Amino acid sequence: MTKDTIVTELEQLGFTANEANVYLALIQKGAMTATAIAAATRLARTAVYPTINSLVDQGLVDAGEGYGSKFSAVPAERALSHLMLERDRITRAVIERISSLEEPAEAVPEELIQVIRSPRAVAERFERLQLEAERQIDVFVKAPLFVRPGNPAEEKPLRRGVRCRGLYEKAALDFPSVKPYLATWVSKGEEVRVFDGELPHKLAIFDSQTVLMPLIRPGEQAKTLLIRHPQLAQSLGFAFEFLWQQAKPLVIEDQKPASTASKTSPKSASKTDQASERISYNGRRAQRAKM
Repeated sequence: MTKDTIVTELEQLGFTANEANVYLALIQKGAMTATAIAAATRLARTAVYPTINSLVDQGLVDAGEGYGSKFSAVPAERALSHLMLERDRITRAVIERISSLEEPAEAVPEELIQVIRSPRAVAERFERLQLEAERQIDVFVKAPLFVRPGNPAEEKPLRRGVRCRGLYEKAALDFPSVKPYLATWVSKGEEVRVFDGELPHKLAIFDSQTVLMPLIRPGEQAKTLLIRHPQLAQSLGFAFEFLWQQAKPLVIEDQKPASTASKTSPKSASKTDQASERISYNGRRAQRAKM
C-alpha cells in the first residue's frame, strides 16, 4: 500500500492532508524536531507548528519539553482508536443537541396501505416479510409468483419453526419457477396442498397481521398492495382456511426403475433418479393421510 493511499484513508478519518503527512513521517522516522519534520514532509515551517499543535491536541502526537524538543507519534492502534471514540462521542453530542431543537411530534403509525408497482420491489418485500414472520405464512400460489427463483428466503423462517403453507393451483405445479424447486421446499418443511381449480387471486398472509395482495386489471400495470390490518388479514385467513380444507395434500412420489439403476453408474443413476422424480397429488393417498 502506498503512502498516498494511507494519506487518503487518514483524510477519510478526519485528518487534514498536512496532519496525515506529518503523522506518517513521525511513524516512519521516529521522533523529530519541527525542523526535521518540515524537511521530511516538505512543508513550510510556518505550516508545521499549527499542524503539530493540532495533532498534539487530538492525542495523536506527544510533544517534548522546551524549545527545539522532539515530537513523536502515538502508535496507530492506540491513537486512531482514541480518535474514533472521540469522534463517536462528539457525533452523539451533536445528535442530542440537534434533537433538542426539534419540535415534539406525535408518533406517526406505519402506513396502513402501501402500493408497490415494481415486480422486483414486490419480490424483495415478500422476502423481507418472510424473514420477519414469527408464527405463520399462508400463500395462494398462482401466476405471476411473488418469489425469486427457488425462494431462498423461505428456509430461514422454516428453520425458526414458522409454519409455511402454500395453496397451489393445479396449473402452478408445472411453472418453471415452481416445478424444479417444489420437492426441495416440501423437504425443508413447507406444507403444500393443491387446489383443483382457479384460486380467486394471489395472496400472502403473514402472522394474521399483514397482507400482500396484487390488484390486476386488464390493460393496466399490476399494482401490489401491502396492507397492515389484522382484521382484514384474519378475514382473508378464513378464506384461505376454507380453500385449504377443500384442497388435496401434495404427494411426492419417487420412481426409480430397477432396470435403469442396474445399468448405470452411481453418478448417472443419481441423475436418473432426479429426472424420474415426479410430483403429483393423489386423492386416495390424501384421504389415508387424514385418517
